[in-house]
Amino acid sequence: MRSIIFANGQMRILPSSIKPIEKNDIIIAADGGLRFCRKFNIIPNLIVGDLDSIDQTQLSEMEDKGVEIIKHPVRKDETDLELSLKVALDKGVSEIIILGALGARWDMTFSNALILAADYLKNMHVRLIDDYQEIICIKNNKKFFLKNHAGFMLSILPISGIAEGITMRGMEYELVNENLPMGSTRGLSNVIIDNDAFIQVNRGKLLVIINTKN
Repeated sequence: MRSIIFANGQMRILPSSIKPIEKNDIIIAADGGLRFCRKFNIIPNLIVGDLDSIDQTQLSEMEDKGVEIIKHPVRKDETDLELSLKVALDKGVSEIIILGALGARWDMTFSNALILAADYLKNMHVRLIDDYQEIICIKNNKKFFLKNHAGFMLSILPISGIAEGITMRGMEYELVNENLPMGSTRGLSNVIIDNDAFIQVNRGKLLVIINTKN
C-alpha cells in the first residue's frame, strides 16, 4: 500500500513518474498541500497539520466529502510534513511519495530533503519527487537499484559524517568500496549509463538526487 503526501511547497505539474493514483493509495494533504490536490482534482483521504494555510470554506468542502481532518496546534514541535509522514506510517503503508516539498524557502527545502534520513523511516521506501528530480536516502548496509534510468544525471551527498563503503555500478564514474566525507563534492553530476545500475553504502547515509529530465 502506498501513501502520497502533498506538501505545501512548489510544484507546477504532477510528475510523470507518478503512476495513476489507485484505490488503495492513501492520499494525505499536509496542510496547504491541499491546494495541489485541488489543482489536480484529487480528493485526499486525510488533511494533517495546524490548518493555518487552508481557508475555512475549503476545509468545510473537504469535510463534506468525507475527508478525515487531523488538526494540530500551531505551536508544535514537528512540521506538517513530518506529522503527515507519521500518519502514513501508522496506516501501515510500504511506500511513501512526497510531492510539493521543495520551494523558495531554503530552510523548509533542506528540512524536507533531510527528513528522508530520519531513523523512524529507516525501513520505509520514501521518495521525494518534483517536476525535475527525485530524492531518496540510502542508509546503512543498503543497496538501491536504478532500473531503467540510463541517461539520467545523478548526484550523491553524504549527510552523516563519513559515508563508508560506497559502491556505484552502471555509472559513468563508478566507485568501489569508497569512503566520502560529508561536504565532499566528488559525488556530484554523475550519469547513469546502465539500466541495471545500483548504489550501495555499508555505513552512513547518502542523499541520492536523480535528475529525471534529460
